[in-house]
Amino acid sequence: MRSPKAARAVAEESLDLYRFMSFGGFIGDAMNLKGITWLLLLCLSLCSSYGLEEEEDMELERQLKLINKTPLKTIQTAYGDVIDCIDIHKQLAFDHPLLKNHKIQMRPSFSFPLKGVTNEASSMANQIRVGLKSKGCPTGTVPIRRTRKEDLQRSKTFASIHPDTREVPGSLESTNTLKGFDSPPVTEILFATLETLKPTNESDRLHGAKAHINVYNPRGAADQTSSGQMWVENGPFVNSNSKQAGWILSPPLYGDYRTHLFTAWTADGYHKTGCWNILCPGFVQVDKEVYLGEAFNNTSVYNGVQYDMMVHIYQDQATGNWWLVYTTDNIHVGYWPKSIFTDLAKGASKVSWGGRTSGAPEATSAEMGSGYLPDGNYHHACYFRQIQFVNASYVLQDPDKYRTREIIDKPDCYDLKYYGDQGGVMGHTFLFGGPGGNCGS
Repeated sequence: MRSPKAARAVAEESLDLYRFMSFGGFIGDAMNLKGITWLLLLCLSLCSSYGLEEEEDMELERQLKLINKTPLKTIQTAYGDVIDCIDIHKQLAFDHPLLKNHKIQMRPSFSFPLKGVTNEASSMANQIRVGLKSKGCPTGTVPIRRTRKEDLQRSKTFASIHPDTREVPGSLESTNTLKGFDSPPVTEILFATLETLKPTNESDRLHGAKAHINVYNPRGAADQTSSGQMWVENGPFVNSNSKQAGWILSPPLYGDYRTHLFTAWTADGYHKTGCWNILCPGFVQVDKEVYLGEAFNNTSVYNGVQYDMMVHIYQDQATGNWWLVYTTDNIHVGYWPKSIFTDLAKGASKVSWGGRTSGAPEATSAEMGSGYLPDGNYHHACYFRQIQFVNASYVLQDPDKYRTREIIDKPDCYDLKYYGDQGGVMGHTFLFGGPGGNCGS
């Protein structure tokens, strides 16, 4: 990338070359004026282009300085990620204007697990193992995946993650997710989800969701994503309050084709607030071993070895903060403070479980889940088991099939089959996913 000074030097060299050719007789006098005009326009265009690149580069550097805090220790992972151990009181979350005087909540206000929880491991699947080795970061610090310039550059063309696109199946999105840059290209978002219906009474708000999610590594192109996840939401469509968590394949986000732990949040439908993981102020990390964006060492194999992970989002009854709990060890990774939300501050109106893909509308769609449609075999299609929600009394409750709905955008490409209560370690289950491909418009 050339600086504006270098660009001007290139322009001057071009003019010198033209003068030599012109006055040396290679170009006729009649062409001088037209040629000079053309070269001047070319040089101005080059200078403008290089100037914009320099300005964009400076903006990226400014954002990186805001996001990446000074570490007390740095850890290199086997996958090449750089993990910074940041003073827990100086993490990015506290750059949020509503969190300037926030007191960190180090643990839940009440005993955990919540009433009604069934965290039994399944004999059919291995639990995903996560976290930094050697007990993670030092006490008093938290692990944060370092953001690189190329991460921000990819984010420029990464379409919005607005979860309520499900209200308009197969919709196209073009909302920008990174402030300070042009809107990204239109992207097609497709879903196969199971969703609770909105409570009939305002007082019956929900306070979380939980599930064991089968983990796969679906195939997708460089500009595509595919996830297995949960949503906890409230508020009107245009200004939705939302939290998401689960696993995701996302070359646009991570620059690789591995499966990662992820979260996302917004307080206004992704217009001005929210982001993936910890790319903006909001989520407060408290665990010193598990970090958001971590890549998984193992994923499931069709008709072979299976892996799943427990994910639980719930609202603290005393503080109103929303905890993210991970694995059957009940690791409290951190929380979204109540104060950064509007409608979600008092609870959720619906929760959802399932899969999501995104990509260019004219291209073939990515695989979802295992890449196979549900056929009743839990070693074939991707599954959710022990799906539950936290009710108005802060007790984990199984879904009622008459109070849920399935949302499937393109049944030829993706599907979802809800099997209800299968008992034991399976609980309420469903299979979802599919091969993607040419899903049509």
